[in-house]
Amino acid sequence: MGQLSGSKNQNSQVYCKTLTDVEKGIYVEDWSISSEEVDAGEGWKIEKRRLHGGVSDGVDIITVDNGNFSFIVVPTRGMGIWKGECQGISLGWDSPVKCLVHPRHVNLESRGGLGWLDGFNEWIVRCGIASFGAPGFDVLRDNQGREMKVMLTLHGKIANIPASVVKVKIGLKPPFEIGVEGVVYETSMFGSNLKLSTSITTVPGSNTLKISDIIENLRSFPDETQLLYHCNFGSPFLEKGARLVAPIKRVAPRDSVAAKGIDAFNVFGAPETGFVEQVYFMDLFSDNEDRTRTVLVNRDATKAVSVSFSKKNLPCFTLWKNTVAMEDGYVVGLEPGTSFPNPKRFEREKGRVRVLKPGEKFQAEVALSVHLGEDEVAKAVKKVEAIRGERGSTVYEKPIPEFSLV
Repeated sequence: MGQLSGSKNQNSQVYCKTLTDVEKGIYVEDWSISSEEVDAGEGWKIEKRRLHGGVSDGVDIITVDNGNFSFIVVPTRGMGIWKGECQGISLGWDSPVKCLVHPRHVNLESRGGLGWLDGFNEWIVRCGIASFGAPGFDVLRDNQGREMKVMLTLHGKIANIPASVVKVKIGLKPPFEIGVEGVVYETSMFGSNLKLSTSITTVPGSNTLKISDIIENLRSFPDETQLLYHCNFGSPFLEKGARLVAPIKRVAPRDSVAAKGIDAFNVFGAPETGFVEQVYFMDLFSDNEDRTRTVLVNRDATKAVSVSFSKKNLPCFTLWKNTVAMEDGYVVGLEPGTSFPNPKRFEREKGRVRVLKPGEKFQAEVALSVHLGEDEVAKAVKKVEAIRGERGSTVYEKPIPEFSLV
């Protein structure tokens, strides 16, 4: 059981327990706490432990269970979320990479810059934060100020950097919000110096988790940042006849392969051996508060998951269809981001790469919810329809120069 050795703030609104702080020399390997030990809501539990053996040896995980909905945060892998569960229904997908992989076993530059895939099995994983997207060459300046050609690997580095600070926080006043905070640095001498501060929270008994991120440029001069939330779903939400419901303003296929499936881009098939991924880039409508929402609905509309976010901070949305055989990773990705996952040079040319001034911060937030039962699914779909209103969608049959390399 957990020991109540954490701290409360001055007005006793929050209980806080530091599990990792590299600078202060703090590290707690195993720890837990529950609503039975803290007078703050009912039915929840948070447990931290370290994995041992194989490629998972040394990986820290924190399970947050709000009594209805649970998820596993992985500080060792950039504060990503490995798996989830709601009322006995699993959230995530079955990757060929079965175990959590410690970053020391991932060579990002292998396979022509596709090494990121060697550790890819999370339900929710950030891509970025200095760069993300397809592997590609970029031009940077070395320590002597000279231009040099470098390979930017698939989806960047942040998912393979362990957190330097990890804390558990529990709200002591209603609604008794519980969760995990972390700080991850993507930094290099003569290179980017970016700080990611994240808060991953939920409310006891709810069907929702919220990810709130802040990226800060620690350099003395402007620098670039990119951020994409790779939210991945498999069975039972993904199945033959499942569909994406979204307030689409414009949608275009990434390439000629995706163009072949444009007539049914928002409908998913059964697992298919040899299926080649199809990717679609979208511009979504938003509501009066600039928020938007996408929903993945199963075939009979009894199960759904939704991803909501601010279009102001995450203006681009990508749909990744990878309905291959189950053993090869049957999955669909719902991916809000600051840009599309093209090579960074292309996104920069299109004006979609954010530049942060010295000390400037960029904030983004994503909420993921589970909807079970016909009534709850219908409510989730209705929220999307309310955003769309009477506005129509433009569907491009071929890739367009604004969105992708053509």
